[in-house]
Amino acid sequence: MENKSCFYWIVKNNFDDADFWLVNKGSLKDLGNPIKQFQPYYTGLKCPVLIWPDYGYYLCVYFQQIGVWRRCGVGSTNYKNLRISDIRRVFNELSQQHSMQYNGGINVKITY
Repeated sequence: MENKSCFYWIVKNNFDDADFWLVNKGSLKDLGNPIKQFQPYYTGLKCPVLIWPDYGYYLCVYFQQIGVWRRCGVGSTNYKNLRISDIRRVFNELSQQHSMQYNGGINVKITY
């Protein structure tokens, strides 16, 4: 599946054609950790046309390091889950920011 949009990130579970995957279950330390090996229980991400997949991967490493995924983790025990809707929300906001900058709009900052 090719992503024809300039800014739209494709986020799916059990997505073997993704550029990389996020760990969506586990401890807070591992939650949202990007990996490059497919497993059907991970959440796959396909980068937009204008985003190099390695940049997208390291962007997710950065998101994990600053705690974006930790704040999105849900669960009442030490075993947390990352909802696909939360992952999509983060990347939709990022897409809107890139779209506005590309089209000469105002700069929008993502805050979590």
